[in-house]
Amino acid sequence: MLGAIIGDIVGSVYEWDNIRTKEFPFFSEKCFFTDDTVMTIAVAEALMNGGKPDNFIDSMKKFGKLYPNSGYGGRFGSWLHSDDRKPYNSFGNGSAMRVSPCAWYANSLEEAEELAKRSADVTHNHPEGIKGAQSTAAAIYLARTGKTKSEIKDYIENKFDYDLSRTLDEIRPVYQFNETCQQTVPEAIIAFLESRSFEDAIRNAISIGGDSDTVAAITGSIAEAAYRIPDVIITDTFHFLDDTLASVINAWLDNDKPLGSVVKKSDWETKEFSKPQSISVNTYLTEKQFARVRYGLFPEAMEDKWFIYFENGRLCFHRSWTGCKIYEIEINKSESRYDYTEIIVERDAEIYSNTDNFEDELSVDFLICKGLLGMRGEYIAPPGDDSDETVLKNWSSFGNMIL
Repeated sequence: MLGAIIGDIVGSVYEWDNIRTKEFPFFSEKCFFTDDTVMTIAVAEALMNGGKPDNFIDSMKKFGKLYPNSGYGGRFGSWLHSDDRKPYNSFGNGSAMRVSPCAWYANSLEEAEELAKRSADVTHNHPEGIKGAQSTAAAIYLARTGKTKSEIKDYIENKFDYDLSRTLDEIRPVYQFNETCQQTVPEAIIAFLESRSFEDAIRNAISIGGDSDTVAAITGSIAEAAYRIPDVIITDTFHFLDDTLASVINAWLDNDKPLGSVVKKSDWETKEFSKPQSISVNTYLTEKQFARVRYGLFPEAMEDKWFIYFENGRLCFHRSWTGCKIYEIEINKSESRYDYTEIIVERDAEIYSNTDNFEDELSVDFLICKGLLGMRGEYIAPPGDDSDETVLKNWSSFGNMIL
């Protein structure tokens, strides 16, 4: 799901100003989420509410009203804001750009395609609209279950009769803006098939022009299933979302389903505390901050010092080189925020030499703010805290030591 959102946000500035090269700023201040993100979130909520046709209709109309100016197509926009609940035989690419949660929610390829059909049917009940959704969901499901690109290509071509034999170099010079599944989904899948990484897949998709945000959303949804999304891209993405959208992502992450680029304890060799000690604190995260924190931090290079994951309500911080757990915090929801009131810290001197509680509190804040949330020159303050510049200076001084 996050891959589709990233593709949408990155592609948002190129939809009406195509750029036919892979060399462009990945995120810029002008980026924004569009209807692709809003409806992807709506599909996720519908699945969590039962995944029946009425659930999809209710969620789409609900989020359409919450975000009325997100760039919906004419017929879909009219449907969203009317009392009509009947489909209108569309074969637009909207059915494919919003479908990714279906592929993650499903327990089999057959279920992924059935859920994709159900999510499309409520508006895009034309055979090509359903085909676009099902082929995208199938590609995601196959990628997340370890199938090779060759196997994915063969399945999509044989099952859905899309021509995936073209190259991006052949497509790029002649491709025009098109909002149909027929002229969007195959190109988006090809952009994934030619990719070397998640970011490369998004760049491939945008480089061909056309309906850039939607092509990139479809490509990104498949690429997320095949690659790990880099932490910096995850962090940048949440800067463009709000607490309402993040609340659905948090609910989605609570489901007992495969979770894409979320870091898991099993991703790294870890060790538990030797001599744990408790430090009392009074700190909180917003809905959006908590959603980002739950994706964790994966060491992508030797110089990365930390492996961070969220599990069973606890955020755990391990040194990447040794696997030793240094910090752990329990995060609990209260109203519209997420509190943590205690830091568990390793006090075995042979594992971790620091003994200053205040320094450890600052270290945890720094790891969350800088390492996970990507904040600049800020720290997470306790409610009602009026800390002065001295604290900010002390907090910032931890940068080189911690990260």
